[in-house]
Amino acid sequence: MVDLVTNAGPDADQAKDLDLLLALGELFTLVVYGQLILEQASLTDMDSNLTDLLDQVFDVLIRDFSAYAVDLYGKASSTKAQQLWALEHVRKPAADTGRYDRVWQQVRDLAGAYEMRP
Repeated sequence: MVDLVTNAGPDADQAKDLDLLLALGELFTLVVYGQLILEQASLTDMDSNLTDLLDQVFDVLIRDFSAYAVDLYGKASSTKAQQLWALEHVRKPAADTGRYDRVWQQVRDLAGAYEMRP
């Protein structure tokens, strides 16, 4: 993200393009969320169930980040440098069906466990 800001940041005209700024904001937000999640994870003792959950959360964050990078690439006002940066940062998360199934089982186990107050 530092490279994007320092070498391909928005120019004065792009600073007025709310559509482009929204795509950039989404990318920055995902980085911050990921950092906060990792910081909290380092402060807590994580068992294997939480490690699976953390990895699955990052699976979603990586897919979202890649989608917003593709979105940035396709913006009419994006520059060649921004487009290049965007394509260089599209990633596919590491697939792990076992992890997905374990996390999904945790979710299913919670079905019906909570009741709203009347």
